[in-house]
Amino acid sequence: MPLSITKKLISTGIFSVALLSGCTTPITPDFSAMSKKYANILEQYQIDMIFTNIIRASQDHPLSFLDMPNITGTGSITTIPALSTNFMGMGSTYVAAPLNGALASVAPSLSMQIGNSFNFSQASLDNATFWKGFLTQIPLNSLKYFIHNHIPKEVIFNLVVDEIMITSPDGKQKTYINNPLRPEYHEFQKEMYQLISHGLTVQSSFDATDAGTPMTEKELEKNYGANPKQVLAQNGMELRQVASKPIAQYQIFKLTPTYKICMKTSQFENFVKQNYGADALCELSKAAEAASKNKTAEPKLDIAIRSTKNIYDYLGQVTDAQLADPPNLVTLRPTDTTFEKKTGESNRFALLVVNRNASTKSFASTDSSDDNSYSIPRENNGYSTIVINLLAQFQTLAKSPGSIPSSPAVLIK
Repeated sequence: MPLSITKKLISTGIFSVALLSGCTTPITPDFSAMSKKYANILEQYQIDMIFTNIIRASQDHPLSFLDMPNITGTGSITTIPALSTNFMGMGSTYVAAPLNGALASVAPSLSMQIGNSFNFSQASLDNATFWKGFLTQIPLNSLKYFIHNHIPKEVIFNLVVDEIMITSPDGKQKTYINNPLRPEYHEFQKEMYQLISHGLTVQSSFDATDAGTPMTEKELEKNYGANPKQVLAQNGMELRQVASKPIAQYQIFKLTPTYKICMKTSQFENFVKQNYGADALCELSKAAEAASKNKTAEPKLDIAIRSTKNIYDYLGQVTDAQLADPPNLVTLRPTDTTFEKKTGESNRFALLVVNRNASTKSFASTDSSDDNSYSIPRENNGYSTIVINLLAQFQTLAKSPGSIPSSPAVLIK
């Protein structure tokens, strides 16, 4: 092959590589795919963290919480042009050739390197600010938000109710403790279902307290303008007429929201009064209110609500019961309002399903310090996903400003 042809081929190859390199539009990483990937990683991290602490609670180990306050992702695609040549040995005929042979072909190529990574910081929640809210009883105003038709009442109340105590008129007390490891646990379940059947719920109302002394219409207009009732209502107050003679007078009442765990039943009102007392009813009929003047002769119902920490302890007991020998899987019989979502599954009414050293696909998993792996199966897991979801929300409500350390905390790359 003449030298001029060889040079032409080399020039053509270099031009082709330059053309590929110069005219190719840079490819950017798929931002949407990367964002979804990070979101999925963060979601699984939170689920596994909650489940890990349930296992710790079952083993009487200290709970430990880490939060991931921020996450930063990077992505890049690098294009590398290259030129490959193939020489054919031809002796030393063409002295001007760059090698002792003839150029057979020039092949331009383009290689690509794709990479993405993310950095995140882990912040420990093991501080007094977080644990103060974590150990505090769940407020009834928060609990009210979770009593809906899409959450079975037997699930939410079994999670949050620690014990039921009934005090009879003679002072004797009967306590039902919500612990599946105790031999009398079935008594608690029986009593809980009895309360649910009578409409156990959280009712909101307002307590009215006097705010100042009664005022006339002129005094109200002077202090609150032409429409004092509207002005007071915007500030959480109510105006009521308390006198009409010799001149109309009005009292301002400050309204404070209150919440009460009670039963909203009418059909079994007398039964509830007899067994739990009139105070256990959300509302009394006029006849029942007139008959309940002497409340000291009635029993009294007290329901202890758990803290978020106590819910972890309870779920640890549920796990212990299931993994015991013989196993005792805690199941919750559906009530009249329960919608059976997982019909056909054997564990559809199980509160929490935990496997030890299982190879099935998992919804959550963790490796324990006892050299065992624990997991919640992805299928046939009963109410497990609802329980983890509720626990995540209770845990978020336990956080307060200052409970999460400021970034960067511990930065992991």
